[in-house]
Amino acid sequence: MGFFQSLRKSGRLWKVSKRLSKPFDAAAMLNGKASSEKEGALNELMDICRSDDLVKLVMSRYKADESTLRELYSKLVRNGAGGQVKGHYVAATSLAFPLPLKFLLEHYHDGTFSIRDYDDHNSSLFIAHRLIQYFERGETGEVKV
Repeated sequence: MGFFQSLRKSGRLWKVSKRLSKPFDAAAMLNGKASSEKEGALNELMDICRSDDLVKLVMSRYKADESTLRELYSKLVRNGAGGQVKGHYVAATSLAFPLPLKFLLEHYHDGTFSIRDYDDHNSSLFIAHRLIQYFERGETGEVKV
């Protein structure tokens, strides 16, 4: 990915992350606006992932599709990674970049996370926490356990 492509992706991801991380608005939810706005942002995130050759390569290696990415996103949000850390909305950024996505897919099988000898719940919490740490610390490279 070239420099300008990377800048464009970062800008798109920042805008999508801002929309995905908006706080819950009960009034908007009642009139259906909130869910359609979030769904639109999630669709845009999927487009960002599809347009990145390295992300597509990781997805192909682990036989992941858009449905898998949506499941991962949902699990991350439910387990505490649905927040901003140093300019990254962890649940979205983890899918949009190849190395965090590789970490997720290495430990995701048949709809559940499995790491060490933890059950799905504790594996999910561990993985969400580890990705938060990854972005807090400004780590680069592969996500290590």
